[in-house]
Amino acid sequence: MNVLEEAKKLFQNCDELPREAVILNPEVRDMCESNTCGQYGRNWACPPALAPLDEIKEKFDKFSNFIMLSQIYELEDSMDFEGMTEGIKDFQERLVKLNKELKGSGTPYLILGAGGCSLCAKCTYPEQPCRRPDDMIISLEAYGIEVIKVMKDNGLKYNNGPNTMTYMGGVLY
Repeated sequence: MNVLEEAKKLFQNCDELPREAVILNPEVRDMCESNTCGQYGRNWACPPALAPLDEIKEKFDKFSNFIMLSQIYELEDSMDFEGMTEGIKDFQERLVKLNKELKGSGTPYLILGAGGCSLCAKCTYPEQPCRRPDDMIISLEAYGIEVIKVMKDNGLKYNNGPNTMTYMGGVLY
């Protein structure tokens, strides 16, 4: 199964980057502690529930390929919170579909998304173990990936104009 071809079926932009172009930055991971997204300490796919960055780097370094995924969503205006919410929901659903397509392919992979995992209506963290650990989608930032820098350094467009929202994800394989 070709991972890039499967991704292209679901996402507007699928850019294969050298794996070495994606750096894990401890400062990005540390920003999770400021809890901007509201998931710190509330989600199995976010710090502090995740392994330390050095352990994540060991896992990350086992992969040789990286695909940056992005999807652009039109908004009514820059304050269209409903449009942003619908966009992230759609984006995460696309990641789940890609995960389902790649399962059983025999190709080791890891899908990274935007924001905390949202597979369950309410995460069990920290009271109970994750209900779906094999389906969990961890954010790029929780892995310490500085998304805008990766985009800029590789000539990829992050800002797609007024009244749009672009969500980013990635696939390591």
